Amino acid sequence: MASITSQSKSDPTKRNFRAMIFILFKLQKTKVEIYELLQEHFTNLSPSLSTVERWYREFIYGNFVLEDAPHTGRQNISHSEENANEMLDLITKDPHITYAQLEYETEISSGTINIILHN
Repeated sequence: MASITSQSKSDPTKRNFRAMIFILFKLQKTKVEIYELLQEHFTNLSPSLSTVERWYREFIYGNFVLEDAPHTGRQNISHSEENANEMLDLITKDPHITYAQLEYETEISSGTINIILHN
């Protein structure tokens, strides 16, 4: 069977991988067997062994929910439209503005600035 090595719209999602892990769990495959099967067929797209082990453990404890648990805590607002517009205004005023200047003016990290500018 051919391996999948590049990302495309048809690539399995995290939920798809969890479903595959669940099916293989129900077929009484070991954690390592599941990991090796996923690696064989999905190479660099497949979850790590530790992820397979974590989901395997969840299934042993009876947790069969395949979706991520809701996250608590403060909502991430750094990617907001307001911040994007503020950066666009700064860049429009000075097309040669640096990441350091954007960080200083907006109080947003360079990593987040990079995400906003390139998405």
